[in-house]
Amino acid sequence: MKRVKVATATLVSAVALVSCSTPTDAPQGDQGKTGGAAFEQADAFPQIQPNPEVEALLPAGMKQSKKITIVLTAGAPPTSFISPDGKTSLGLNADIGRALARTMGVEPTLVSIPLDGIIPGLQSKKYDMAVASMSPSPERLEVLDMVAFTKGGSAIAVPAGNPKGLSSKTLCGLQVGVGVGSFQATTRLPKLSEEACTSQGQPAIKPVELPDQSQVLLALSSGRIDAVMADGPVLGYAQKTQDTKFEVLQDESNLTSTGGMAVVKGSELTPAVVKAMEVLHGLPEYNKIYEKWGMPGYALPAAELGQLKG
Repeated sequence: MKRVKVATATLVSAVALVSCSTPTDAPQGDQGKTGGAAFEQADAFPQIQPNPEVEALLPAGMKQSKKITIVLTAGAPPTSFISPDGKTSLGLNADIGRALARTMGVEPTLVSIPLDGIIPGLQSKKYDMAVASMSPSPERLEVLDMVAFTKGGSAIAVPAGNPKGLSSKTLCGLQVGVGVGSFQATTRLPKLSEEACTSQGQPAIKPVELPDQSQVLLALSSGRIDAVMADGPVLGYAQKTQDTKFEVLQDESNLTSTGGMAVVKGSELTPAVVKAMEVLHGLPEYNKIYEKWGMPGYALPAAELGQLKG
């Protein structure tokens, strides 16, 4: 199995890039200055050995083929993105997917697509499993089995200098960009709008949902929206590696999410995914992946492992 090396000024060691102590922390000060040295972005984890208990739980067809197709979201580094070669899936979710496949004893094929194509792709059996940090909404749990693997939280991006003096508590009546289907779009922004705005007689926050993070930040830089709400590491990474000038503010809330990998509802693969995640969580590679991508505060506590419920 091979490792993919990427040498570019925009892809660097994420341990230096985005230092987060909790899921809602945004990077501060000089944390995360960029550099141009080569860095092993994709790791096949040859040191992880297949786990017999996991292998025994695999569906018969997968036991025979020894292959799995894993779908991820595109356009949200350092969580999930495509390398400059245009085809290699990189980021925390890609590494989790590759490491998980090793515990299963199968060869992974990783495919990165927009979030709104993931569920249809699973339902049509184009993909076996999604590793996309999806929050377990009631609508998703009606059609998916979801297994916890990560934590999530929010931060706010505003234009450089924060000319309007915004914070997470002063967004009433403003247009706030969010990724389609993200935790911020489905949960955090609606709750914030109700708690800080409509219940206080203020106008609701106006969500602007766009397909991926690059388009959300482009809307901010062009002045089409007033602010952005997204996962802290995603905004921190973009702040340090993109030409777009903006500030990252901490979301003044302790509201966090649990991100889940997913298979279709009632899948024969579900028990193997649950067990594989338990095995991976017990290996040092799990926390090393989070450290590599500068997201140690997002590692899942052992007590929260297992299949997600509504």
